[in-house]
Amino acid sequence: MSGRYCMRCGGRLARDTRVSMCAPCRQVSGVGTDHAPDLGLDFWTTDQMKDAFATREMGAVVRAYRYHPAHGHKALPQETVSRWLGTVTQSQLSRIESGRNKVDTLAKLIHYARALKMPANLLWFSLPDEPGSIPLPRSDEVLALPDGPLVPAASINTGSAIADTLLKTLDHYASTDNLAGPRSLVQVVPQQLRFIEELLQKARGRDRAQLLRVAARYAEFAGWIYQDTGTLNAAMQVSGEALDFAQEAEDDELASYILMRRSNIAADAKRHDLALKLANAALTQSTKLTARLRALALRQQAHVYAQKGDVAGCARVLDVAFKLAERSSDSEMDLGHYCTPEYLEMEAAQCWVELGRPHEAIDSLRQGLSGWQAEFRRDLGLCLARLAMAHAVEAQADHAVQVARSATTIGLETRSHRIAVQLGRIPAALESSGADEEAMRVRRLVKSLGS
Repeated sequence: MSGRYCMRCGGRLARDTRVSMCAPCRQVSGVGTDHAPDLGLDFWTTDQMKDAFATREMGAVVRAYRYHPAHGHKALPQETVSRWLGTVTQSQLSRIESGRNKVDTLAKLIHYARALKMPANLLWFSLPDEPGSIPLPRSDEVLALPDGPLVPAASINTGSAIADTLLKTLDHYASTDNLAGPRSLVQVVPQQLRFIEELLQKARGRDRAQLLRVAARYAEFAGWIYQDTGTLNAAMQVSGEALDFAQEAEDDELASYILMRRSNIAADAKRHDLALKLANAALTQSTKLTARLRALALRQQAHVYAQKGDVAGCARVLDVAFKLAERSSDSEMDLGHYCTPEYLEMEAAQCWVELGRPHEAIDSLRQGLSGWQAEFRRDLGLCLARLAMAHAVEAQADHAVQVARSATTIGLETRSHRIAVQLGRIPAALESSGADEEAMRVRRLVKSLGS
C-alpha cells in the first residue's frame, strides 16, 4: 500500500499511477522538468546546507542539495539534477559529488549556482550582475557627472591597470618559485586565477584582451606549480585552460609557449606520443615566433626523442635549437628569453643521460653549473640531481652520492617533485654497476624527501 502515497507529502496517490509523487509535489520539486525549482530560504539555511557551503566544494553542496529532507525520504536522482545543470552527465555528476572531479573554475561555479538557484549570500564566490542591471561605462566611453565635467571612463574601469599589476605580481611569484619552490604558491596562484576570472566576467574591449593574456599567464604558471608538486593531472587541466585564454586573446606566441609547456607535462607523465604532438603543435606558427620560443619547442621535441631512444632525431633538433638560442632575445617580453645556450646545455644533458651517453651529460652539466645564477636555486637542485644520475650511469658511484646529497638539500628546501623523481632513479643505476652500498645511501636521501 505504501506505493499509493506521495513520497514527499504523504498524500494519497491514484491507484493506477506509476509515479511516486503527487502532481503538486512534482511541480514544487522540479522532478520531470528541465529546470530546478525555486526553493525557499528555509531550504538553504538548514545546518546540512550550511555545512556543505562551508566546505567551499560545489560537489558537497550538490550532494547536500539532492539529499535534503525537503525532497522526501528519497534523494533526488542524479539524472534529474544533471538534467537541470545541462552541462554534465549523471556519471560526471557522481564523480563531482564524490570529490574525484572538482568544479573549480569560476564560470562553472556560477553556472551551478544559477542553475540550482542558490542564494548569492551563501556562496564563497561572487555572482556577476544579472542581465538588466545598470551597466558600467566602457573603457572607451566618458562619464558625464551631474552638472560637472566629463571624466574618461578609463579613470573608473581599471582593468588594464590591474592587468599590469597582476603581471608584476606574477614576476614576484616566479622569483619565489625559483628560490624556494612551489610550496608557498600552490594555494595562492589558483586563488589569483579565480580573481582574474571574476574580472573577465565584466571586462570589455582592450581591458578584456589584456586580462585574457594575464589569465593565460597565471593559468600556465599554475600548471607549472602543479607539475613541480607532482599533480600532473591538475597541471594538464589548468594548462588547457591557459591555452583557451591565449587562443581567445589571439596571442599566437603565448599559445605556442603554453603548448610547449603542456608537452613538457605530458612527457613527465610518460605520455610520449601526446608530448610529441603538443611540441609539434607549438611550432605550427613558427614564422610568428621568436627564435628562442622556437628553441624551447625544439628542446621539448628533443626530450621526447630521447625518451623514445631516437638518438638521431634528438641530436638533429638540438642542433637547430642551439643555433636559435644563440640569437639575442627580441625583447624583455619574449616568453622564451631564458632559453640561452647555457640553459640548453642543461636540457641537452638530460637527453644524453636518457640516451645512455653520460659522459657528454657530465661535461654539459659541469659547464653550465660553473656559471649558475643564485636566484635559480630550485633548478640548481634539479641540475645537481641530473648530474648525480649521470655519474651513476657512468659508474662513478662516490661522485653520484656526493652530488645527490647536495641535490637532496635543495629538494628538502623547495619540495620539488621533479628533483625527487630524478633522485629516485639513481639507486637502480648504481645497482646496475654493482654499487649496492651507494645505492642504499641514495635511497635514504630520497626517503628523506618524502618525510
